[in-house]
Amino acid sequence: MAAECSQRPQHGGDGIDGNSIIRLRVLAASTGTCYPVSLHPNELSVANIRRRLSTALPINDQILLMGPPYKVPKDSTLRTKETLLALRLGDEEDTFEDSLSNKSSGDSSDQRQQYSILGPTERSGSKRLFLFSKRALSEGAPEPPICTLDPSPDPLTMPTLSDMPTPPPAVPSESKATPLRMALEVYERQFMLDMAKGRTYADGADLRLAACRKCVSEQAVIAYALRAAVSNLADHRAGASRERSEFRSEFMDAESSHYMLFKKFEARLSWSGESVEGERESGTQSTIGPTSGIKSDSLGNIPLHPSLVSAARSAGRVMESLLDAVPLERERAWAGKCQSARERLATSFQELDSAFASALGTSVSWNDEVQGDLNCEEAIKSLFAEVEEVGVRIRNAQAERLAILTSNHTKATMIVSTAIKNELDSERSLAANSAFPDLEVLAKSSSNIIPSMESDDFILAELSKRV
Repeated sequence: MAAECSQRPQHGGDGIDGNSIIRLRVLAASTGTCYPVSLHPNELSVANIRRRLSTALPINDQILLMGPPYKVPKDSTLRTKETLLALRLGDEEDTFEDSLSNKSSGDSSDQRQQYSILGPTERSGSKRLFLFSKRALSEGAPEPPICTLDPSPDPLTMPTLSDMPTPPPAVPSESKATPLRMALEVYERQFMLDMAKGRTYADGADLRLAACRKCVSEQAVIAYALRAAVSNLADHRAGASRERSEFRSEFMDAESSHYMLFKKFEARLSWSGESVEGERESGTQSTIGPTSGIKSDSLGNIPLHPSLVSAARSAGRVMESLLDAVPLERERAWAGKCQSARERLATSFQELDSAFASALGTSVSWNDEVQGDLNCEEAIKSLFAEVEEVGVRIRNAQAERLAILTSNHTKATMIVSTAIKNELDSERSLAANSAFPDLEVLAKSSSNIIPSMESDDFILAELSKRV
């Protein structure tokens, strides 16, 4: 992670040491940026962390997740020794970039490969604290900011011969320009130009490698944040699935009961004269309610009490069964309303169930999404390996080539200085001309260095584009 986020959580005793500052890292899910937060133990709370992050994201737009298991953090959880130790372990897993940047160029690839980016945090026991944006997670969210690399993947700006200063005279008192001296200065300025180009390529390699590492580390943070979001979503999905199953079961039980009521409604409002007449002839009439002699659930098969029959006849009405006491039209109208309400409820249930199914997705679609996330993680791991193999190799090669060019420039300066001094000495003036073959040999020995540096810089620039 970035150097400013190399701080580790500190703690003491069974919880928080009252005298130590608590340093946390909060990782932005959208950009991979790391925000360091330092708090006094008495101030360690989720609310204070949110306030510290408000300069990056408004408080009402923040979602904090900590884990695994990934949950919205609580003060009681955040202040425990176990949580701070787990956060510290997460920091140690993420500080590879800083330690790698501080290593010398002679470190072997075996040392670099000891670190595994995007390791299984569930097995290591580490925790991380992530910052999500509600707005970024909503539909119609703005596009995330474009990642800009410094330097850009474009070719580096190279110095030219006109940028090279004129070398000072070997002997200050003798600054007179002679043909020999002017020719020697051309050689010296060319060696100076090659060294300047080499330094540009070497510095560019350092900057490109640092930019690639930063970009890959931010992608790793985003991948970790995606793990957190998916894990938290999976918990909500499981809970929603349970709620859906329970609701579906309750609805189906109620629907089955209602169905049986409507199925028997007309049968209960029918009248079976055979049963009632049979009871009359036998001289037995039951009281209101089902009896063992009733052949169906029809209200017409349930005779009224003789006193009720007599009272009805006295009033000029004929009432013999319970069906005669029921206002059929009103009951049928009421049943029709109930049936319409039942159909509307069934439609609402289907809509709700479809919405549940759409929100939860199928196991196949869920597994496809998970596989896609895993593929992205593998791509990040591959980029990380390429940066640490190709990028470091090129950075080291550019530094070695710069050392050769610097050495050649030093040798050329010494040859030119000696030749100019010999020119001033009448006895050794002829020896001055011998400098040219030496300079030519030196120039040929390094003639392929700048083209090689340019070629490797192009490879590193292409790598930064892919990153």
